[in-house]
Amino acid sequence: MNKFEVHEQLDKVILVSDIHENWQALKKIVDLPEYGKSDYTLVFLGDYTDANGSNLHEPIKVINFIMDQVKNHGALAIHGNHDDMLYGTAIGDSDKFFNWGNNGILETQELLGLTANEVNIELTKNELNEKYSEYIDFLDEIPYAIEDQKRLFVHAGIDWTKNNYHDTAVEDLIWIREKYFFSNFSAASLYDPVKRPIVDKAWHRNTSNKVIVAGHTPSYFLSADQSNPIVEMRNNQNDFPRYDIDGGSHSADIEAALNILILDKEGKEIRRDRLLA
Repeated sequence: MNKFEVHEQLDKVILVSDIHENWQALKKIVDLPEYGKSDYTLVFLGDYTDANGSNLHEPIKVINFIMDQVKNHGALAIHGNHDDMLYGTAIGDSDKFFNWGNNGILETQELLGLTANEVNIELTKNELNEKYSEYIDFLDEIPYAIEDQKRLFVHAGIDWTKNNYHDTAVEDLIWIREKYFFSNFSAASLYDPVKRPIVDKAWHRNTSNKVIVAGHTPSYFLSADQSNPIVEMRNNQNDFPRYDIDGGSHSADIEAALNILILDKEGKEIRRDRLLA
């Protein structure tokens, strides 16, 4: 698979991230007025499975819908960290398997009709390849980031310490948090209520010269707003905007929605929407 999938120039895009098995919200995406129009591309920014805090988990419907949209309706999709753990398990990566054990493996196995197990990678690997070979092949084909001349779409973010953001490690593309968001990241901790930099946000400057859209971090941790709205970040008024669109679907402090961000081909915001389960 490619780390970055490069397009010369996409048209307008409909962006959604961190679905986390929330089929009841995701299925409403087809009701958006922009959906299905030839000048709009639907882009999924990762984390299709694994969830917390809800009884509305329907991973099979979610992954089947996403595969169909990509294969038959021109949509695009990338890996998130949860997709990477499932895929890594399917190809025998024990580190990915045991990390998945800390991130929702047992419930997802049950919902996928697999044997609940967090110690025997061969068992889960074999069951995934036997029952979900089409999905494993799909994950093998999709990239970790998508970009064109004006915009960059990634699950978590990029590493500003690299001279070229294309040198960002795959693990950072799907896991990075503080050092992507903040210029003072050494003092920031999104999960420490004392250090959580909600009031005094020193956003890192966007040196990519592109509008960046990512998910991965429920926006509550950046805004202190429990409704998990889309967060726009700029270091200054001339900075290229970055967006965190993770609406906290089945993964935040409270139950939340899927955020939708729609951009024009220049990266300018057209509108926002929210899909509720």
